[in-house]
Amino acid sequence: MSSDESRLGHTSIGQQPYEYVIVGGGIHGTCITNYLLTEGDFTRDEIRIVEPCKELLASFETKAEQCGMKTLRSTFVQHIDTEPFSLESFAEEDNREHDLVSTESYPNRPTLDLFVDHARYVIDRRGIDDCHLRSRVTGLTEREGRETLHVRTDVEPLEARRVVLAIGLGAQPAVPEWTTALPADEPFAHVWDTDFNPKTAATFDGETYVVGGGITAGQLACRLSRKTDVTLLSRHKLEIELTEADPYWLNWRHIEQEIHTLPPGSKARLDRIRAARNDGTIPPYLKRRLDEACNRGDLDMRRGEITSAVTTDDGLLVWFDDGTTAADVQVVLATGLDPVPEHPLVRTVAESLSLERGAGGFPTLDDQTLAWQQTDGTNSNVYVSGALAEPSVGPFARNIVGARRVAERLLASQNSAETESASSVPKGRS
Repeated sequence: MSSDESRLGHTSIGQQPYEYVIVGGGIHGTCITNYLLTEGDFTRDEIRIVEPCKELLASFETKAEQCGMKTLRSTFVQHIDTEPFSLESFAEEDNREHDLVSTESYPNRPTLDLFVDHARYVIDRRGIDDCHLRSRVTGLTEREGRETLHVRTDVEPLEARRVVLAIGLGAQPAVPEWTTALPADEPFAHVWDTDFNPKTAATFDGETYVVGGGITAGQLACRLSRKTDVTLLSRHKLEIELTEADPYWLNWRHIEQEIHTLPPGSKARLDRIRAARNDGTIPPYLKRRLDEACNRGDLDMRRGEITSAVTTDDGLLVWFDDGTTAADVQVVLATGLDPVPEHPLVRTVAESLSLERGAGGFPTLDDQTLAWQQTDGTNSNVYVSGALAEPSVGPFARNIVGARRVAERLLASQNSAETESASSVPKGRS
């Protein structure tokens, strides 16, 4: 099958089912696919990545552009390839060692450009694009009498032995209540709105308030402050943390000891993971950029929050929690996305396949295989990656290393199943 034909997809009815259908073509979807192709015994014809964007990783690149990301928070060994030092070797061979940014008391981190170029290199080298079906999954059902899943898409149906939900974070931007009554033409946006353009936002004549206290808000404020007047508005004092969690959470044995000993689907698991994640924090190198922008007079930082906003003849008027106001302003929210368990596809899949959901609506998983368990306690053929897998993979689940952990679990469970199958075959008599 040619690359063009695979992009268009083919009808799976009457043909062999795919071994894996991966829902989502972001970092997790491409990383898992690369592992299956490289470390597993799978071919590109046996895997489909269902992703509505024209190219794999396009959504990640768009979000990185929208928030003004310059470097990754993760180190140079965290990428979509299977070899830890692949990105470093790629940089050396391309004379781009300068794109590995030095960080105090921490390994070097790649620039966004280097990370994306390396990912594209891996995608091209492995032919991962050949697995891409440009479409959107709308639901899953079991094929009656068969151990396969019927995958509905808005282009054509697919049939798969296993499905991996690698859908990223929540589907909708999280917005405060005071935004609901604002007209669509007001100078107000969320950084993750599909039509948000930071270049357009940077041309605003009045003052821009970037609302949020995490890394996304900090990056966006730095970017916009180069072109327009910006105030970073945070409800709390900026909290500084180098990484998203303590590095010992990268160790699978530590995860087994700290999380898997707690009841599956329990609130205790979520509480432990949330306590371990440094959500809403910014790394020290970004704090230095913010301080430098303040010292130049390009940026102000303010504690507080907006409580209401109205449209006036003089533009957007906002009230703050200390009773003060600001007129003719632009507001850009960097307040995250809705919780991933609220994603419509998660609800649809859980209901149609009778899958168990635990605290917070998260899937209840088999900790060793990451299979989503059915309400009767048996494992389904649906697996999850990213933030959905946090109750089993831990606080780094949504990060690049989380994709690797999922890929390793999938390969391990596949090898185990093959070993059990082989051992069950009676030996012939000598």
